[in-house]
Amino acid sequence: GVPVSSRVSAKIQQLVNTLKRPKRPPLREFFVDDFEELLEVQQPDPNQPKPEGAQMLAMRGEQLGVVTNWPPSLEAALQRWGTISPKAPCLTTMDTNGKPLYILTYGK
Repeated sequence: GVPVSSRVSAKIQQLVNTLKRPKRPPLREFFVDDFEELLEVQQPDPNQPKPEGAQMLAMRGEQLGVVTNWPPSLEAALQRWGTISPKAPCLTTMDTNGKPLYILTYGK
């Protein structure tokens, strides 16, 4: 015969043992049908605050004018701000407490 490596047979044995394990239970065992609860009319909580004031309605405003002197790209806008106001803050990094760690200006 052909010599058999113990490593190969161990892997085959592991595969056989894996196949012998019970499979996962079907999904329906995890699914809880709450359709009856959805059919019940839920009563509002009496302690819930009541809305106050008049209902707001959306209004149509005036049309925005088209600005023609906007930079063509974000890079161009940053370049423009870098020359106009180089010391103005552009980006701020914060620590976990909300305190500024580093402030990047438009000039940088």
